[in-house]
Amino acid sequence: MPDQTLIVDGVVVSSNLLTLSHGEHCHDGDCKAACCVGGIWVDLLEVQRILEHANDLRPFLAPQYALNEDLWFEDDDYLHPDFPSGVALATRTVPRAANAEVDGCIFLRADHLCALHVASDALGLGWPGLKPFECATYPIRRADGIVGYDEETAAENPHADCQKRTEPSPLPRFVVFKAELELAIGKKAYSELAKRANSL
Repeated sequence: MPDQTLIVDGVVVSSNLLTLSHGEHCHDGDCKAACCVGGIWVDLLEVQRILEHANDLRPFLAPQYALNEDLWFEDDDYLHPDFPSGVALATRTVPRAANAEVDGCIFLRADHLCALHVASDALGLGWPGLKPFECATYPIRRADGIVGYDEETAAENPHADCQKRTEPSPLPRFVVFKAELELAIGKKAYSELAKRANSL
């Protein structure tokens, strides 16, 4: 299917969500958090909320980074309308605890789990808690106002496509990544997308 966009409940989505997946959603950790290699852009409002919980987060971070929250984000900001505040900061990347030859997000732990995710669960903050929106919805991504499957990251790192490869693949991406997509665009828009897809 050629790259096109659809408008569902006022949200612009990519037709690549209708493409068949490689298989079912991967939850077994085989990827070793491959999507966290390059860090992530975090909306300024999310950065502020994370820093407000700095003391709560420290026990879940690697000791060498836990005490200094000035290390958690890069200094340069990024101005873009994809972010609700219009401003984002990148998480700092550091040598991964599990493999020092590869850099990863500073919040990535030696057990391949996200410190923000683990802390949010421990604090009872609900989902997605302190986890940045772009991480919580991955591999669904919002880019230039269009919500779709993150083809770019998956192409750069096949381990980061969040799918267990099965043959044949019976389900389209919007079904496999329903939870992430509902978070990204809302349940109403997701329901409309599903109806539109079923009518094609």
